Amino acid sequence: MTTLDYPINDADNHYYEPDDCFTRHIEAGFRDRTMWIDRSKGPGPGRMYIGSERCQFFSVGAGDSVGAPGVMKEFLRGTSDDGGSPSLNPINALEVPEFVDKKQRLAKMDEQNVQSCLMLPTTGVGIETQLCEPQHRDALYPSLRAFNRWLEEDWGYGTDGRIYGAPMTSLVDLPQALAELDRLITLGSRFVILTAGPIDGKSPGHPDFDPFWARCAEASVNVVYHIGRTPFSEMYNTPWGFRPHPPSHRHSLMEYFLSFTERPIVDTVAALLADNVFGRHPKLRVVSVEYGSSWVAPTLRKLDHISRLYSKDMWRFGQPPATPTEMFSNNIWVSPFFEDDVVGLTKTIGVSQVLNGSDYPHPEGLLWPAEFVEELEGLDDSDIRNVMQHNFTALVARG
Repeated sequence: MTTLDYPINDADNHYYEPDDCFTRHIEAGFRDRTMWIDRSKGPGPGRMYIGSERCQFFSVGAGDSVGAPGVMKEFLRGTSDDGGSPSLNPINALEVPEFVDKKQRLAKMDEQNVQSCLMLPTTGVGIETQLCEPQHRDALYPSLRAFNRWLEEDWGYGTDGRIYGAPMTSLVDLPQALAELDRLITLGSRFVILTAGPIDGKSPGHPDFDPFWARCAEASVNVVYHIGRTPFSEMYNTPWGFRPHPPSHRHSLMEYFLSFTERPIVDTVAALLADNVFGRHPKLRVVSVEYGSSWVAPTLRKLDHISRLYSKDMWRFGQPPATPTEMFSNNIWVSPFFEDDVVGLTKTIGVSQVLNGSDYPHPEGLLWPAEFVEELEGLDDSDIRNVMQHNFTALVARG
């Protein structure tokens, strides 16, 4: 086990949600319209529904049968051919205390020498896009509000300086998004999760969404994009004849390539840069988690090249004050996969923008978050400490 002589911070931690994470606090009229799990069939994984419709991304309970933390590490590093399945030697995650209980998780963090972490959904990131469909949309914000109230109750928003729970919202209805954002800010939330991609046919960089970005910038709330269900499966899969809703971990090769690798974050970041969001909101902070980092350098090279070629005529909402790379290196943080070229990423966007993230307790992550330091060989001690500790501390600070 790798150890460091100082506590670290971890920008990619997860819980496994209980069955009632959406129903516990939902308004009565929407209780049968939100996400729920049917366990009436007896032992085995429960079936996940949204209203009367099967959940498209997680067909069964996301924590019911999963691989143990870190079980895929050697496979992902390319040092073993075994362990390529996230369900290898499955466990019931809901029966592991530190995966579902804050007190037990704090004890585990002490054992792991983790001072603080960004705590993210597992089930939650697979739900919002389906709730945006017309037949479910009126249940969208009641569901998100209910989920956030569950999160407040079970994990909190980091007012203890340790576990920073990340609530979810959506921009499809701006007044409701702003109302929930203001409520979250009042409660001390330092993060908010959005789904990558366009919003009802409109770029997230469109000035129509400026009130949301301005409020996040003003309150120092970090906007998180985390891999999960996005609109990209309908946008990219169906024109090629593939399924619009492939379930998690059961994509075909082409479905995975088209809509479940880096395309959602690349397109979203490109939209924010091209539409000058950071020129209008220079204090806005965006965090990319669990989309890896192999896309960063080629995307920025391409955007810099295009903007240099056509700089005078291509900006819909004003020409930015800097190059795409410069704006990215000021306003966007990345938590890369441990198997990525992390040192190369620090050279592309600067050490200050790179965050250690273990993905604990997911099978494709690390059992011991400090193992991430093994990917930082070649950096000096100060830069290593920035990645492992200081950069996250700066993100959760106000101002």
